[in-house]
Amino acid sequence: MRSRAGDRPEDLLRFLHSELRSSRGAAVAVADIDESAHRLSFCGVGNIGARLYSRGGWETLLSRPGIVGAFGLRTPVPLHREWHPGDLLVLCTDGLPSRWSPEGIERLADLDAALIAARVFRDAGSAARPLRDDTAVAVVRHTGRLQGVRT
Repeated sequence: MRSRAGDRPEDLLRFLHSELRSSRGAAVAVADIDESAHRLSFCGVGNIGARLYSRGGWETLLSRPGIVGAFGLRTPVPLHREWHPGDLLVLCTDGLPSRWSPEGIERLADLDAALIAARVFRDAGSAARPLRDDTAVAVVRHTGRLQGVRT
């Protein structure tokens, strides 16, 4: 995959589709972030959740139905959003309960992304509804500083 670095998310999904043809397939999401251009490009297929916190609000980034590597892959359609200091991208598998809400996660934006992901993972489950064994969470946070904020 390193040889594919720099490819557009939709091109990577097409490549992965051909590489996974002999497997059961997979749900896949690809995000390309260019901090210098303040741009995020996202493309997903299957049960991958993506939520973007930007400019004070949360937005769900939708993945297309399907399985990468199985059947015919619908044409991947990338979503393009601005990417600024303070922004967070949370990616998760469908092992996270559908009732999970990202509200409040933005208050953790100063923490390491791995700690934010661990907090999402911990807080999403409950004794009544434990997380499934296939649950995965990844967090990407903008590494720049908010203007006017002192540390």
